[in-house]
Amino acid sequence: LTDRFGRRPVLLASLLGATIDYAIMATTPVLWILYAGRIVAGITGATGAVAGAYIADITDGEDRARHFGLMSACFGVGMVAGPVAGGLLGAISLHAPFLAAAVLNGLNLLLGCFLMQESHKGERRPMPLRAFNPVSSFRWARGMTIVAALMTVFFIMQLVGQVPAALWVIFGEDRFRWSATMIGLSLAVFGIL
Repeated sequence: LTDRFGRRPVLLASLLGATIDYAIMATTPVLWILYAGRIVAGITGATGAVAGAYIADITDGEDRARHFGLMSACFGVGMVAGPVAGGLLGAISLHAPFLAAAVLNGLNLLLGCFLMQESHKGERRPMPLRAFNPVSSFRWARGMTIVAALMTVFFIMQLVGQVPAALWVIFGEDRFRWSATMIGLSLAVFGIL
């Protein structure tokens, strides 16, 4: 999509989707609307990949490696600070962490609108309808058994990597009667490790 429409519009759409999702989670008591918000976030959730493409566009050589390292460091800080902030805000209100996330994403969206320039100066290529098939982008690996196996293992690792944090919240509440703050602090320790 970023080759067709540019990095900036796709990144801004992703930030808008996240802002809408967190605003919905902060305000609605209706389960199906929460699911709708998560669907919006899933469809537009591309900030990491697009940010990486943006960095690759505007940097070269050692500067590129430094900027990718900085992006990874920011991700790591978020993995530690996010649960702490969410836990502390969750002690105030169950809606507060989602409201804070909506505000932060909204601020990022505004900054992107006013400060970010398009980095993909190349030719905008047309995009055939089959390109929207998420499986079609992996056809190149069809004949490479080892690559296909590695991709499968990576997918399973990513899927499994999402489970502990979600289950830890339920386990901490049920088994130890932890508050939102305590769960946030424990997830921060997990992020540090």
